[in-house]
Amino acid sequence: MPRKTSKTFTYKHSDFLSGPDFNTNTSVPGFSVRYNQPFYENDLFKFHFRSDFLTVFLIVKGELTFTLNLEEYAANENSLLIIAPAAIKKIEIVSKDTIVSGVNFTINFLTAIGMPKNAVELLDYFSTQFSPHWKLEKKDAGTVQLLIKQLNEKLSSMNEHPYGKELLYHTFYIYLYEVYGLSKKYAVPFHHHITRKENLVRNFTQLVQKQFKEQRNVQAYADQLNITAKYLTETVKEITGKTAGEIIDDFVLLEAKLLLDNPTLSIAEIADELHFSDQSFFGKYFKRHTGLSPKEYRQT
Repeated sequence: MPRKTSKTFTYKHSDFLSGPDFNTNTSVPGFSVRYNQPFYENDLFKFHFRSDFLTVFLIVKGELTFTLNLEEYAANENSLLIIAPAAIKKIEIVSKDTIVSGVNFTINFLTAIGMPKNAVELLDYFSTQFSPHWKLEKKDAGTVQLLIKQLNEKLSSMNEHPYGKELLYHTFYIYLYEVYGLSKKYAVPFHHHITRKENLVRNFTQLVQKQFKEQRNVQAYADQLNITAKYLTETVKEITGKTAGEIIDDFVLLEAKLLLDNPTLSIAEIADELHFSDQSFFGKYFKRHTGLSPKEYRQT
């Protein structure tokens, strides 16, 4: 029987960003701006979720606490947050006076506007290779805020100008390059120097990220990387302090916790989504690694 598609908390730009807080235009799908808007606590944010869009937003006032891939961050005035689509995110605490400005865009939007050849280099800074939280100096925060204001204005008046869409796109390019320039000053890479072994580990983790639901066997990944399982395990252990199997388990457990945070899913459905043979096997696996059964984890 074919597997059912799981109802995970993955928010699409077209649905999630249609509210009054966001400036959108139907002529520019996959792009929206929020300028000097209150950031209220929202029930949608209280569970872990993913999105199909990238978000780059500035905290103009106030403070908030959030988690990305289960790691907690605290951000306040002049913090710039770079949130990648695949990241598992959740808003924990928001102060009542929080004001934010930001831009949201999908990969399809970038493709539609014809990104420059070095787009991959630019977008590397929106990946999980770098810290998602940049604490900007006041001057730099002002520059970002001004560009977001200009994007908001270009989007609002786009239909009033014969080249409104082109003006918006070029303003967005300037914004993106400005953020890229700031990354040289503020982005903190999780790995500062990429050696051949570190590159191997990165390739391995990228494979695991794509295949962990269907494949939890170290040898299968070693075969894809054209190396032995022993060398893969030794290299991963040397670079990360964890074995290759532990890295695979990390991805599986992170996804399991995301799914368990969705009350509409039964534990049996989650076991099926993660390609475990049955609910019992999933339960034993989860408890062995976390000390809690799936049901106990939900209760806590």
